[in-house]
Amino acid sequence: MSSIRSAWTSAINVSAAFNPAVWAGAGQLTLSVGSMLVKNDNQFLYVALDLTGDTGNGAGASDYFWLTFDVDRNRAITKNVDVNYGTYPTPPLRIGRQLYLGAGSWTGLLATTAAVNETFGPSTASATPHRIWQIRIPLSEIKVTIGSLAQIVPIGLRVSSTTPAFTVDTPTGFDTDFANLIDLIFALGPTDPFGGLAGVTMAGVGNVPATTINATSGRATTASSYVPYVQNAAFGGTLNILGNNVTMENLWAAGARKYLVLHRVGTSGAFTHFRQTWSNYQWVGTTYVLESFGPDSSDMYPLLDPSGDYSIQKLLLQWSSLGAVNGIHQFQVQFFNASGVAVASPAQTLTLLIDNSAADVEILGLTYGGKAITPCQNVTVTAAGGPVSVQINAADAAGDLYAYSLAALYGSNQSVSLASVGYPGGNWTGVTNSNIVCPATFPPTTCAYTFILGASKRVTDGYEYLGYWQATDSVTLTKG
Repeated sequence: MSSIRSAWTSAINVSAAFNPAVWAGAGQLTLSVGSMLVKNDNQFLYVALDLTGDTGNGAGASDYFWLTFDVDRNRAITKNVDVNYGTYPTPPLRIGRQLYLGAGSWTGLLATTAAVNETFGPSTASATPHRIWQIRIPLSEIKVTIGSLAQIVPIGLRVSSTTPAFTVDTPTGFDTDFANLIDLIFALGPTDPFGGLAGVTMAGVGNVPATTINATSGRATTASSYVPYVQNAAFGGTLNILGNNVTMENLWAAGARKYLVLHRVGTSGAFTHFRQTWSNYQWVGTTYVLESFGPDSSDMYPLLDPSGDYSIQKLLLQWSSLGAVNGIHQFQVQFFNASGVAVASPAQTLTLLIDNSAADVEILGLTYGGKAITPCQNVTVTAAGGPVSVQINAADAAGDLYAYSLAALYGSNQSVSLASVGYPGGNWTGVTNSNIVCPATFPPTTCAYTFILGASKRVTDGYEYLGYWQATDSVTLTKG
């Protein structure tokens, strides 16, 4: 089974003329009529079809491509899930998206934010002018999220030309049978995913650079343009603590082959040896192989060759923090050669504030006309009686609340927003015993209403915010 590995890139403007320098280092799949080049960032897949065999610069839209994705990764055609992209059959040049209905069968063209451009000219592959497609596919449309785990999506490709005449499918018959699709393996990040903000030994937690984590509070704040954007955030869940690329390479060259992880709760007292186990995938030949890691009898972990290709690159420690005490935790790392002799390394203490507690999310009660409304009660609401009020708790004692909202659902997928409050800054504890007054126009009609209070916290695993808590209360309101 064939595969193609994408390379990480900054955003590529596919509307511009083909520039070989932009595509340098791209993953490459050889075709009988040229090659397919692939790169990605955390929002888009970028594809260049460098068709050295298509040397006829004919007008119109008779030259085309198809690009198919097995979105659910099951190597079978799944109706209304798997997707095919291609050019429209008539000018002007546009890209379309359609879902598979079955073997060789699709829906009509659907909305897409994909983009396409066509260049006719030379490339590094051939000085003879030829057709070059540049394509941009939104990762959201093919259900790919760049994070800590390897993303592999089977794909199929058709390229077609009128002069000279050819239609080449890779693999053959992919539009009717997904069994032999090509594995497209997405890049998880740049060589330096932290943009120069890495810690000197422990580069960061997930995609959160160590230098954006406050050394005293253990909270992280990243730039609003960065992914993930976190604000004064604590940490929780399973945490990938990654090594600094340059430091790991230097330590390996100096003979380091093992390391100790040291840990303490709080900011004083002795550090102790930390023991944890985890798994990581290594790329071996043409596939990923799962490997398990853990400490030896001396509590030392094996230092991996920095040139190795792992799904989670430069992983020093994967810590499941769910059973840990909430509060400050500190880590250090020491390195040793194969004989257990210390290898000098830069000193660093990584401070993390751990918070795996739940938010306090409660609907304390509903009132109308000064009287409580009990769950499932039928109440007639009139203008003279005043508004309906909802009493809530949306709070977090640790000061890690991110946002809360209150809405009333009714009818067929209809809703009324009653409150939406975002993070105001600081160590926000939210609200307790807060009274939310519904608008005078509420309820909009006679119906059963379900009040839904939801809240989330500023706790991250290094890739996104974790946790959402919800409370509901249902009543019937008659509009009088």
